[in-house]
Amino acid sequence: MRLLGVLVLGVSLLAASTSFASECRPLSPGEIPAGSALATPGQGALEELALRVRAQPRFQAEVRRVEALYAADAQGATITGKATIQRAADAIAQAAIYYAISEAGVQRPVALWVSNAPHEWMGRQMPRSGYGIDNPDNVYRQAMLDGGSRYEIHGRVRRPGPVEQHFQIMGGIPGLGPMTAEGGDLPAQIRSDQLAIEANGDFCISIDAAPANGRRNHLQLPGRGTYLLVVRDLFTDWNTQKPVWLDIWRVEDEATQRDALALDAETIAGRAVEILSGIAPYWVDYDNRFVFTKPVNQVTAPRVRPAGRGLSVGGHFDLAPGEALLVTVDALGAGSLGFQLTDPWGVAYEYVGRSSSLNNAQARPNGDGTYTFVISATDPGVHNWLDPEGFGAGMFAIRWQVLPGAVSPERAIREVSVQTHAALRESLPADVFVTPAERRAQLEARARAHARRLTE
Repeated sequence: MRLLGVLVLGVSLLAASTSFASECRPLSPGEIPAGSALATPGQGALEELALRVRAQPRFQAEVRRVEALYAADAQGATITGKATIQRAADAIAQAAIYYAISEAGVQRPVALWVSNAPHEWMGRQMPRSGYGIDNPDNVYRQAMLDGGSRYEIHGRVRRPGPVEQHFQIMGGIPGLGPMTAEGGDLPAQIRSDQLAIEANGDFCISIDAAPANGRRNHLQLPGRGTYLLVVRDLFTDWNTQKPVWLDIWRVEDEATQRDALALDAETIAGRAVEILSGIAPYWVDYDNRFVFTKPVNQVTAPRVRPAGRGLSVGGHFDLAPGEALLVTVDALGAGSLGFQLTDPWGVAYEYVGRSSSLNNAQARPNGDGTYTFVISATDPGVHNWLDPEGFGAGMFAIRWQVLPGAVSPERAIREVSVQTHAALRESLPADVFVTPAERRAQLEARARAHARRLTE
């Protein structure tokens, strides 16, 4: 099949002249469901298991130990840090459960949606599971892979798709290995602009320990061991963009691939305890090393991230009542510019019905194309308000992704200042301010847009 100028996730690609049939097992029409890309039977089964694991007494005891760890940290003595200990411990605990479940299912992996907000779907209420300054613009999915096995990821892009999709092999669970700026080793990764994708949106990625050897979409595992696959679907327009449908196959086990996994909640709880006891102190140390050593209420030039993932910068804020932190940034032509707030433990503030994050499709630009974001515990009345859920302190991240080639990081941050709410009326143009009715409409539209993820 010859494909010319295929439009994939907003990127024009020139695909190869052969089909995927020679590289991957062909899918039958019935294997790609017409409904939600996230509310899959595998997702439902593993979430049900996760709730049983969470209820295990020894796991709950470990969550209490994490709360004590946070309370003993310097941030635990602050007003905001103390008030957010329980929500943060619960979130990273849920993440540990998902890691343990993915690890137990390494022979029959499922693309498990993780790092998300609390939500109700498929007849169950699921708790918050994001941590590590999670990005609400991402749909995160994960699976654990055996380095001695062969896998295929089958996908279908349902347009309009994400502005970028990123597949990343990590050396293990972040937080159980050496501390790095990226949270661990990254032996292999591939972005959507590097993928060959069929005209109907179908693609397949082969994964094994061998080199590509002519295979167009390939991720090479380092060899024996267990590795974490992380997939990110990056959205800007929450109203229209859809997550990519994904399915993962272990090639050696095709005959029994669909058999139900016999996973024991008590056994998995034991492993989840081990994981949580490692990742919780790791990320406290990470934030103390990479974030809280920076000057408060300041934003430095961003760093270049590996594998073409753009630029990012993090920091922390601490504001008095009635104060606001103004940050003006240059988008640098990024397809996605995002600004996210978290509590002092790295767990995103509420972002479904509140604006604790904004991207370039949600924020209003200045007349010169830059963006001015305003962080404040209470509503300053500007459209680009970043709402830290009523708290005056926390962490932030700014991410520039899908960049148009080489850019100058030193141009990214234009201006940073702390002002009173009263001073904002003097320093900002009149058209950035919103009425209470406009704010309600903005947040209601945001909540509706996010709800699409549960059904699309």
